[in-house]
Amino acid sequence: MLKEHLGHLQLSALEEPDDINRFKTDSEYAEDVEVASLHRVLERLRAAINWGMAQTPPLFGKSPFHRFGVQLNKKAETVRDRRVSRDEEKRLLDTALQAMNTAAHQYVGELLHDRIIGALELCCRRGEMLLIQNKRVHWDTCQIGIPGATAKDRENRRIPFNPKGRLAAILKRRTALGPDAYVFGSVNGAYQPTIQTAWETLKLLANGIEPRPDKEGTEWNAEQLRRIDLRWHDLRHEGACRLLADGVDIRIIQLMLGHASIQQMQRYLNVTDEELRKGLEVSWNNQGRPLRLVSGT
Repeated sequence: MLKEHLGHLQLSALEEPDDINRFKTDSEYAEDVEVASLHRVLERLRAAINWGMAQTPPLFGKSPFHRFGVQLNKKAETVRDRRVSRDEEKRLLDTALQAMNTAAHQYVGELLHDRIIGALELCCRRGEMLLIQNKRVHWDTCQIGIPGATAKDRENRRIPFNPKGRLAAILKRRTALGPDAYVFGSVNGAYQPTIQTAWETLKLLANGIEPRPDKEGTEWNAEQLRRIDLRWHDLRHEGACRLLADGVDIRIIQLMLGHASIQQMQRYLNVTDEELRKGLEVSWNNQGRPLRLVSGT
């Protein structure tokens, strides 16, 4: 991952924080993983630079990891609570089918629309989702197989889908492309490994911001995206939170997400004020019920 994003740089460039901070905040990898995963990658880079500084002669003159450079905030690993409201979801989907489904945007709107629904319904990591082929969709059991070879934890898993839901309509439409076609690939079913540029444009347009196409507008666009603060990974979080709100057992959600432990998964499950109120209403409605006596008293 580091080689892919930073491997083209000279060693001297890694002594400065600018490129590393861009990888940390603006790269497609940063969009698609938890903060904890991103920090683990950067910790390996920090260890490699520290090792290089200790060599004779040193490979690096200084480290970019310091108070005023690249910072690894451990508290940020557990505090992100970004939710995607139904209204925001609708804005994204409507913008995909309207403003993004034009010649100016190469008609990518429908594909983005389908991918957003896929992320919310399947709670997959983006890399896993983009690798789903039609042959992995099992209509007899209404499940989608995620091979261990494409999963972060290298474990096979099956994710159920509602045969009457909005995802099923997408799966059925893409079936015509053949068993080897990618469900969330290109128009003709080819594998499409990156969707970052289209996703960033969609976020801007959905929030009423017209992207600036010139080179000088790149930083301005990036600043607007930081203000919107929506990552693709947040769709996966949101899907899991909605399942919890609908009463799905937490262990089932854990299996869907492909997490090794419930503790790891709990970082995803942020409860909104409305969900908290509805949950407490169960207790409020039982206030008039007599309490059971403890046995033996």
